[in-house]
Amino acid sequence: MRQRKVKNLEEKYAGFEDILVYKPEEVRGNWAERSGHSKGIYLEVGCGKGRFISQLAEREPDNFFIAVEGNRSVMLRALEKVRELGLSNVVFVPNFIVDLHDWFEDGEIDGIYLNFSDPLPKNCSAKKRLTYRGKLRQYFDVLNESGVVRFKTDNTNLFNYSINEVIASDLRITKFTRDLHASPYNDDNIMTEYEGKFSGKGFNIKMMEISRIRKKGETMGLAALNGRVIPAQDKVFGISGRAKDAIKAKGHENVANATIGALLDDDGRLIVLSSVDEAVKNLKPVQYAEYAPIAGIPGFKEAATKAALGDFKTDRHIGVVATPGGTGALRNTIANYSCPGDKILTHDWCWPNYQNIAAEQGRGFETFEMFDEAGKFNFADLEYKINKLLRIQDRLVLILNTPANNPTGYSLSVYEWQQVVAILNRVPDDRIVALLVDIAYIDFAGDEKEVRAFLPELEELRSNVLPILAYSASKTFTFYGFRCAAMLCLADDEETADEFVRVCSYSSRSSWSNSPRGPQEVIAEIYSDAELLAKVDEERKGFREMLLSRGRAFEDAAGKVGLKIVPFRAGFFVSIPCEDPDAVCKRLEENDVYCVPMDKGVRVSIASISETKCGKVPAIIKQALDSFK
Repeated sequence: MRQRKVKNLEEKYAGFEDILVYKPEEVRGNWAERSGHSKGIYLEVGCGKGRFISQLAEREPDNFFIAVEGNRSVMLRALEKVRELGLSNVVFVPNFIVDLHDWFEDGEIDGIYLNFSDPLPKNCSAKKRLTYRGKLRQYFDVLNESGVVRFKTDNTNLFNYSINEVIASDLRITKFTRDLHASPYNDDNIMTEYEGKFSGKGFNIKMMEISRIRKKGETMGLAALNGRVIPAQDKVFGISGRAKDAIKAKGHENVANATIGALLDDDGRLIVLSSVDEAVKNLKPVQYAEYAPIAGIPGFKEAATKAALGDFKTDRHIGVVATPGGTGALRNTIANYSCPGDKILTHDWCWPNYQNIAAEQGRGFETFEMFDEAGKFNFADLEYKINKLLRIQDRLVLILNTPANNPTGYSLSVYEWQQVVAILNRVPDDRIVALLVDIAYIDFAGDEKEVRAFLPELEELRSNVLPILAYSASKTFTFYGFRCAAMLCLADDEETADEFVRVCSYSSRSSWSNSPRGPQEVIAEIYSDAELLAKVDEERKGFREMLLSRGRAFEDAAGKVGLKIVPFRAGFFVSIPCEDPDAVCKRLEENDVYCVPMDKGVRVSIASISETKCGKVPAIIKQALDSFK
């Protein structure tokens, strides 16, 4: 119901002249003086009847508040509330905002509140919405360096629109929930009149807090940053480049390039399975030149299922979609099983590109502590973070990289998987979880049957948790540059499996279209020829044993010199926890050891250095760490 126009409004307004600002442009640049030099100055755009601003001002007496409302009849109730409470830290502007620059200087405001703005649903009115990108830029012009915008609405379409406008404005969503009253953010929430009315009718209240990513005035030429932080150079490839230069200058035997995530022989040459190489060379032109179906050729999908699952025969419904590398599987899962603004969850020891892939899709990123103080997998923090995120969003993508985690080499045991499944089965029925198991390194993690022993545990998941496997054929078959992978779901019913194939194929079509046909044909051929498959498996087994020996050599050497490493079982990498990984890696480069700094430590690629070097590098790392004490 619209507010009726109050009679004798000008007469009634006369009693509030001391807290009314009719010409805010005349106060521009002097709001600190007008506020009596309060701790902070905050603006509410569209204060309505004033419940929010009056309660906030009462709760925060050291701050000063400016409430704007163009409907003067509505604002009268707000004025009365503030007067009744005897507040002196609120003023009101009875006007509509056209351009905030007219009222405030740059950096003059500490925070802005947008509560239940008019959604203006017609497309022709988009630029008038208070979260339109042009208005967001105004807000952050007048906000100081650390200022934020807090936005609440019950309108789902406006909320989703606003997420995209935030990204387009190169801003960051720092707090986010699609159900404010069920979230931790409700603890300090003050309800507006509108909020109380519509939440009482069962409407979920959405909220986001928006902050800047870059310093005021920082730009990046002609590119649209869209909320991303893009480094000048990829860190891993930059370090690897310096390592290659050192090898050219000093010789391979005198340099340890432990940066590369590919299997190299003892002389630093890329290992390619000769049996796979032979199959590649036997391809006919039509097998690599013709487009593949979007979801992959039938022979590849069948072969990828066998390769990923091994001897495991599932009772579930399998959906398969080919992707260009495991990265494609990650991208498609995030795009289809989370919503813009949602946070993706994974362990804190993780491949850094997970966060970049999430950011590209307009998603946030959160981690749980992978290990507790005793060095055991941290089930408590995993469950805490799952529950925390599902209080603020309806669905969750959880990424677990196992076996042979990058960057630690850790693999969850069957018992640990049973605990993870039990945690996920406690997720409420009205919440959806996509459990993405990144098994990129599975065929170099140990015995092929033992490393797949966890798969039957996935069948115990309830129907609101969808297990998805990201299988990297590029790594298993040592043709990294072919970018060949598959994503497989183990669905509870046929409809869910069909939906998985449909939505992920759609995403593939709109991203890279077809995955390369050539490597799919190779893998299909390998799995159709028992003799060739046996040859591939045997050859891979030899290199896997070589990699496991390197890992044991590194572990033994670390133990002898007292170097603490993150719990390790197998795989391409070992990690060493430390306080300043970048500084440690720079110090190691002085000793011709090249490693990758991660958020919580240093990653060493044992896949790319010899067993002899694996026995020497721990002492050099220990020496580098000790030099900072």
